[in-house]
Amino acid sequence: MSIQRLHTFQGDQAVRDHARSALQAQIQTHENAIVELKSRINGMAFTARLPPEILSDIFTLVAVDYYQARRWHHFGSTHAYKWITLTHVCRAWREIALNTPRLWSHIVLTQPNVAKQVLARSKKAPLWLSASLTHTDDQRAETLEVLMKESSRLKELHLTGPAHTVQALSAKWRTSADLLETINISSDFRQFDPASLLPAPPLSSQIFSGQTPKLRHLQIHRIAVDWSNPLFCNTLRTLIIHAVYDNAPSPGEFSQLLDALEAMPLLETLRLNESIPRMPDDATQLSRNVQRTISLPHLRCIELFSDAIDSANLLRHISAPPELRLTVNGRTERGVADLVRIFGECLGRSTPLCTARLAPMYSSQVYVKLWRSYVDSSDSGNIGPPSDAELSLDAYPHSRALQALVQLSTFFAQIYRFEVQLEAHRNWDWKMIFERMPEVRVLSVTGHGDLSFLPALATLRDNGDANPKLPLQHLHTLELNGVRFGCAHSDHQSHFLEELLDWLIMRCNYGVPVLRLVLRACINVESDAVDRLREVVPDVEWDERECFEEEGYLEIFDPAIEAWPGEQLFYAPEGPDDLEDLYHHNDYPYGMDFFMIPFGH
Repeated sequence: MSIQRLHTFQGDQAVRDHARSALQAQIQTHENAIVELKSRINGMAFTARLPPEILSDIFTLVAVDYYQARRWHHFGSTHAYKWITLTHVCRAWREIALNTPRLWSHIVLTQPNVAKQVLARSKKAPLWLSASLTHTDDQRAETLEVLMKESSRLKELHLTGPAHTVQALSAKWRTSADLLETINISSDFRQFDPASLLPAPPLSSQIFSGQTPKLRHLQIHRIAVDWSNPLFCNTLRTLIIHAVYDNAPSPGEFSQLLDALEAMPLLETLRLNESIPRMPDDATQLSRNVQRTISLPHLRCIELFSDAIDSANLLRHISAPPELRLTVNGRTERGVADLVRIFGECLGRSTPLCTARLAPMYSSQVYVKLWRSYVDSSDSGNIGPPSDAELSLDAYPHSRALQALVQLSTFFAQIYRFEVQLEAHRNWDWKMIFERMPEVRVLSVTGHGDLSFLPALATLRDNGDANPKLPLQHLHTLELNGVRFGCAHSDHQSHFLEELLDWLIMRCNYGVPVLRLVLRACINVESDAVDRLREVVPDVEWDERECFEEEGYLEIFDPAIEAWPGEQLFYAPEGPDDLEDLYHHNDYPYGMDFFMIPFGH
């Protein structure tokens, strides 16, 4: 190419570049005009008439809902920021969002760059922080250290991770947390992380330099903690400590636990799982002399899970309001008698109990739930209100736990309604049970196991006079749920039906008739048998389900379709999945797509 032609080409290229720049400038002008026109259209929407302060509050409520619901655990942590789609609706909304620091103050630790950007946008607003570390070398731990430099702004902290990592991180948090109200720290077992099998040191006693003047709620799960830790402060309303591993460091002396509780006069909820300092191994029973009592006047709920003797030891040192909700699980046989006695003493200071539900949990455990009100959970799907007291005793064989529960307790004396679940290969001492419940009016029996309760009910009691009496003199209603009325084979007789009729007639003869009989999902019952029962009992309620047994199999029962008859009386059904709507979240994002035209960022 000659020099002249090269100059000509370069000149033409300069002309073309100038023309292109001019066209691009015109395009940008038109684009700006279109953006302006779209802004005017959006200004006609009714949401545009809302003040920025109202929109800011709405955006914040949406962000808080995503943070508090923790639904993002099911979809991945990035789902926690799905609410950011609100900022993509239009330019005005994005400007409002970027100028609302509290909108960005609920931080879920996802990718490091995201967390740092959200932290910067929160400016000086109080912080809610949630972080879940998956292993000891999780790189997000470095980002967490950056976030925790703002601990003076923290209102709430949720942290989950390997125990060693959590302990190491907490030892670095030396800045005071003057706004902190909630701490929830937990460690999960990691199958492929050998470090999770080893005991970790206790949570640092220097955490936040001991300065948490507004701490209200403290939960520590599977992380060792010493009862002398300053986190156990006088502002606590909720205290939940859950330890698991037997080889974990000792939480300290029992006196330190009492000192910690004594320093929490505002405590309302106390839950201790394997966190009570243990009695010496050679201690088999507790002394009746209690030298120290801790007053917790605001306590509303206490849950203890430990060896029976340790739960009893703590319970006897606590003075709480009489209407306290009490849940105790006593492991091992040692101390069962003391636990039942002290448990009964606590309940004896409150309103007498009205409803009791007795059920086995597994081969060696007996479980009882108690209410101060009348609770009828016989209707399908109705699991009743939360119990006022629960006691689980674990002793082998189970008869020892049952004997301690029934013989040593005083809280059965005023029971009005008694529910019991039968189980195959489990025999209850019915005579002893009925003797301890003289005021029972309603007896509800569920299951098709041990049916010896009928002979026990038909046994006359000799009171030393000429008028022997039947047990349960005040009984007027009998409910049978899923009870097996003998065998349906033609060469066998239905002994239970005959025994039931004999007992009902016997009560009539002794002037204490059963006035109401309820039959639900009972096995091997047909209309002829019900008609015979109606000749003795004035009010017989039958669901008209004829459930016949054939060669050891119940035709009506299919475990893939329905629960065992009466099972709902003792176990709560699973609730529906409330997360399904989130799968279609983007199909209808708050309804904005119908009247707002989206812009670019």
